Amino acid sequence: MIHELNHFGIVVRDLTASLDFYRGVLGARIVFEGVIPATGTSVVYLQLHGGMIELLYRPDPPEEETFGITHLAFSTDDLDRDFASLLDFGCAPLVEPRVAGTGVGRLAFLSDPNGARVELLERDLHMRVEPFEHPLVAAFDHYALVANDFATAKRFYRELLGLSDVTEIVRDDGLTLTYLACDYDVLELQHRATPIPGPIFPHFGLRVHDLDDALAAFAAVGVTPERGTPRALDVGEGRFGIVRDPDGVEVELLERPDLHDLR
Repeated sequence: MIHELNHFGIVVRDLTASLDFYRGVLGARIVFEGVIPATGTSVVYLQLHGGMIELLYRPDPPEEETFGITHLAFSTDDLDRDFASLLDFGCAPLVEPRVAGTGVGRLAFLSDPNGARVELLERDLHMRVEPFEHPLVAAFDHYALVANDFATAKRFYRELLGLSDVTEIVRDDGLTLTYLACDYDVLELQHRATPIPGPIFPHFGLRVHDLDDALAAFAAVGVTPERGTPRALDVGEGRFGIVRDPDGVEVELLERPDLHDLR
């Protein structure tokens, strides 16, 4: 059974620069470090308030390496059964269940209905700690995923992975945002009737106490907001700004009510 939305996996060019950004700027804490001996890949799990990301770094990456967000991971207590169920649903297998490269637990990979790479994890080690306070970051707000096949994606994440409805927002520009939760963690499904080219994992979002204070603090250490932000949210109460990590991963900084309060 799926019991946790565990992390976004991010492949990085420079592990030191990425750790400086996530730890020094965003206040993340390291909750696990390991190495995949077969490829020399460093694996670092970071927690930001209550949410998690995984940094993957190879000192000698292949020419075709993809940098940035590459997968979304869920934890299960029965990897083989859940993997088989998702294949029965029609998902394409990418990596059959096997021992993780770090030797910690087992994993498998498959494609969701829109081609997003999804990892299933089964392990005894509990990496996540209790959410912790930060002067700027109030919470891990959401993981974002583009869903062109919207109906099938909602069925996949609701019925098969067990996420529950939070809210749905339809913007004036034709973008529909469906928020689904797995306890603390929230997945944002993005859908447009006419798709716009872009990454299937467009960003992750952090809720901040005060957007102006956060952007000023980040600018003071050389992290400037994207042009055109901060600005008001298109729908609902609040504002947002965008900053990017050293590999160009978009981080939304949101000053708005807690999504869980919208249920």
